[in-house]
Amino acid sequence: MADTKTILYIHKGRFPEEVRAEKLCKSLAKAGHTVILVCKWYKENKQTEEIDGYTVYRVGFSKISFLYEGIPGNPFWTKAISNCIYEFSPDLIICREILLMSNCVNASKGKNIPLLIDMAEHYPAAMKEWKKYKSNIIGRIFVHILSIPQLIEKHAVKHAHGIITVCVEQNNRLIKEYHYPPHLLSIVHNTPYIDAFSSCKKGSRIPPIVFAHHGYFTLERNLELLVEGFNIAAQQIKNIQLVLAGEGETKRDIIKKVNSLSCKDRIHILDAYKAKDLCSLYSETDIGILPYTIDDFRNHTLPNKAFDYISCGKPIISSSLHPMKRLLDETQAGIYGDCSTPKGISELINTMYHANIEEMSNNGLNSFKETYNWQIDEKELLRFINTFNIYENK
Repeated sequence: MADTKTILYIHKGRFPEEVRAEKLCKSLAKAGHTVILVCKWYKENKQTEEIDGYTVYRVGFSKISFLYEGIPGNPFWTKAISNCIYEFSPDLIICREILLMSNCVNASKGKNIPLLIDMAEHYPAAMKEWKKYKSNIIGRIFVHILSIPQLIEKHAVKHAHGIITVCVEQNNRLIKEYHYPPHLLSIVHNTPYIDAFSSCKKGSRIPPIVFAHHGYFTLERNLELLVEGFNIAAQQIKNIQLVLAGEGETKRDIIKKVNSLSCKDRIHILDAYKAKDLCSLYSETDIGILPYTIDDFRNHTLPNKAFDYISCGKPIISSSLHPMKRLLDETQAGIYGDCSTPKGISELINTMYHANIEEMSNNGLNSFKETYNWQIDEKELLRFINTFNIYENK
């Protein structure tokens, strides 16, 4: 029988509404582990609360918010983690992404507590693609000239006793760049629960009508090219519509672009949504579009929306990113190609419109049922966590 542990999960952002952290903590708690999710306070009513069998503890409760920004070396975060270590005596600490890993290292110094990273993204590459680090001088110096994020990641990986990723491409990068031991890496996809979208309308209308993207508006998602490409396709295919749902740093730019297009009345930009809204959004969707830029960020992660679309039988249009090509080659649940130009995107929309939609939909549903669901990934998570024997570390 596996040892049960006390686990701190360190998350620099808001909680709840962080789907991956919710799933990991719920699964660990369900397996008998005592789990404390430590996150930042965002004016919630409670500093501490119980959710799905684990404890949520909010750092900086009723304090000045900017003092608790999740940046490396922030003494307020280090102190908060130290206090949690003192109060809960954890057997294991899992740090979400890399930014607070140095705080975890300093707070746990001399305690002999294994530190894991839940690394869902290639964070240094992601920061290079985000608009906020391109649009001001400090961000450009920090990220693009001094390459500070790479140094942060190097330090984090050096001190990690294990790393949880979401795709083999990320594993291969960590092995190549840092000579990280393969047996200390675990792939836990960001897949949905088997019943997450049980009430969602499955499959697609034939021919498809609503092409959609759900998620943040950021530069590397190519949403400006998407609306331009859709505009070309919409002039040839008269009944199709495009839905973009979410918020983000480029949303105003996208709205401005849409208003200049001839088919603007067939492009619908929706407000931010919460996880509980996804079922209704997906029910109205026929095709999911992920036209992301081919870069180091996107080539080392798999978007959770890809698994959401598959689980609902919504065929996918994707750019030719390595992880997405591999996923779609395996599942046959969509198509991929050139998304670097509006013309390329319009051609993919046209190809999908005339494709065997029903077959792709069924392929996705079968892949979800057999392989890409949280019930499968949960087993890998628990296996990996159980390799860290508490008696060896005390």
